[in-house]
Amino acid sequence: MSRNNIIKKNWPKYLLQWGVLAAIVVALSGLIKFAEPADPEKYCPFGGLQALSTNLANNSLPCSMSSLQVMMGLVLAAAVILFSKLFCGYICPLGTVQDLLGKAREAMHIKSIKIRNRSIADKILRIFKYALLFWIFYNTVGASELFCKNLDPYYAVATGFKGEITLWMSIVSLACVVLGSFFIDMFWCKYLCPLGAISNSLKFWLWIGVLFGVYFVADVLGANIPWAVLLGAFCLLGYMLEIFNARPKLQLLHIMKDEDLCNKCGLCVKKCPHHIDVKAFNNGKICSVDCTLCGDCVAACTSGALKTGISRHSKGKGWKYVPAILTVALVAFGIWAGGRFELPTIDMKWGLETTAEDGSIIRKIDAGQLETVRMDGLRSVKCYGSSMAFKAKLEKIQGVYGVKTFVKKHEAEILYDPAVTNPDKIREAIYVPSKFRVQTPDPAQVPVVKIVTIRVEKMYDKMDINYLGMQMRLTGKKIYGLESEFACPLIVRVYMDPEENLDADWFRNIVEMKTLEMPVHGGGTKVTEVDYEFVKMEDEVGSMPVEDFIRRMFSPFKAEFKSRIQESEGKQQFIYEIADPNYEKPIILRNMPFLSNHLSKHDGIIGIYLQLNDKLQPAIQVRFAAPMTAEKLWELMTMETWTITYAKDDVRETPAKLSFKTPGTCHPYEN
Repeated sequence: MSRNNIIKKNWPKYLLQWGVLAAIVVALSGLIKFAEPADPEKYCPFGGLQALSTNLANNSLPCSMSSLQVMMGLVLAAAVILFSKLFCGYICPLGTVQDLLGKAREAMHIKSIKIRNRSIADKILRIFKYALLFWIFYNTVGASELFCKNLDPYYAVATGFKGEITLWMSIVSLACVVLGSFFIDMFWCKYLCPLGAISNSLKFWLWIGVLFGVYFVADVLGANIPWAVLLGAFCLLGYMLEIFNARPKLQLLHIMKDEDLCNKCGLCVKKCPHHIDVKAFNNGKICSVDCTLCGDCVAACTSGALKTGISRHSKGKGWKYVPAILTVALVAFGIWAGGRFELPTIDMKWGLETTAEDGSIIRKIDAGQLETVRMDGLRSVKCYGSSMAFKAKLEKIQGVYGVKTFVKKHEAEILYDPAVTNPDKIREAIYVPSKFRVQTPDPAQVPVVKIVTIRVEKMYDKMDINYLGMQMRLTGKKIYGLESEFACPLIVRVYMDPEENLDADWFRNIVEMKTLEMPVHGGGTKVTEVDYEFVKMEDEVGSMPVEDFIRRMFSPFKAEFKSRIQESEGKQQFIYEIADPNYEKPIILRNMPFLSNHLSKHDGIIGIYLQLNDKLQPAIQVRFAAPMTAEKLWELMTMETWTITYAKDDVRETPAKLSFKTPGTCHPYEN
């Protein structure tokens, strides 16, 4: 039977496969502009299973993972156990690409390399996907970061090789997909795919359940077996079951075979993507661990001997649509369910027990006396790393004993002792006063700025002042900056042109806007949901000299080296200065530590600064003395590669973080 006839008869599979692949290409290529950039990880079930493992082992979730990915992982597991590897057969873009590569090879009349199923070579090669599975999960759980990004061929291509990848790993894995699958049918799926290893293992769910049950009982009995042992046992058991018992018998849906109608033509084996042998049929049903219920064998059968069903007595042609319908229904359920709840990114407690050196408990806090306060609007709590930074801040607050963070909603549940502290004290302790420069006034035109004070609620994150400032920037009003100060309600000082007369109603409309729509580079708009509450506008209006305002809004940087200061005593010192209005941008401040790190390795460098010069211009200044010269310093600053020391034993050559086009000026340093 021709390939076109198979596609025609098995159109649900190809409609889903090619439709998903086309949707991914359109979304990630930017052919259609969306409000938010497309996320290649958004519906990833493999990432979800890694996130679930990390949550169970560490009470944390890797960055960028949410309940949606976890639910998609659970849905995939349920689908494998109850039906088959539907994700592999109908959705996975890597499976679709491999299928297309096989068709391309046939069209070019190139012979494939045959590796017979259950041969020695086949059994040896299958171990590699379990080794990859162990390696990926071990590193992911250990670091609470998705290690699979380093080598995932889909992620590398989807991000244009600009994601969190290790280049050589990504190139090797992509070559395995393209070259390996061009010459060997479904090479990646059968021998290297770690998600395939999980799916194959879950087909033997009863044995896997026994393994986890034994581990749980051992843990209850105090055996304290490391999680890595459970991971290794899972991978080993899955591999052994796959090569020695490749006929799972517990799934509900199968490809059924009527021996009386079979004419032994062999088309089913030839057209099956995995070339499952007819001997894999057991009591009228296929029982191969490789089967994905893709239906190509049914479409290829010319005698009507094959069909999809739950038993040999399943009747009707509609059964052939069931796997595709189930796939769509399960994905839809996963998306729906994933939006109904959120797992905490971290769920940690501390200080509930104080122990002596001999291990005896000196003090134990009764958890029943503690209370929980939920704080929202924490926009800086957006991943595992920022959640841990938030936890570190809370650990310094007396009376706080735990936290759960929910990064999707930017919320946290904080466990505290009401006899020691209260929610207002906690908010004050974690709040960081913030400032945001909307625009810089010209001192020659605006000698004084007006100060209006407003009170707001739901703005307890340091990023909120930025969002409110951007909202005001979009109005076109002559507003120059904002600054916050903790109070209940929060104090926000608005610096503006003396000619602006804005009343409470204007501020209320701006503060209580529900979304911030910001143009993004390259076209399109980024929509950010905000939910601030305007309380009142203070009657008192103040003023400030514009020079003081400019200095107040500027964020300086300073790095000086004590040993170099001592070495340079008595020597003539100089300041090398490069002034540029763009040095007000936050990206410059973020990269100043890298510039300082790079320059500090050279003799004569005494200090590096980002500050306003005498003309109120933002300037990068380097303080130096002999043997350093201005010419040598310019060469160092304009190198394409900087040498950065991240740790004592971690020195890297990295691309320059800042670029300089015009040489600066040099003048004597005045203490």
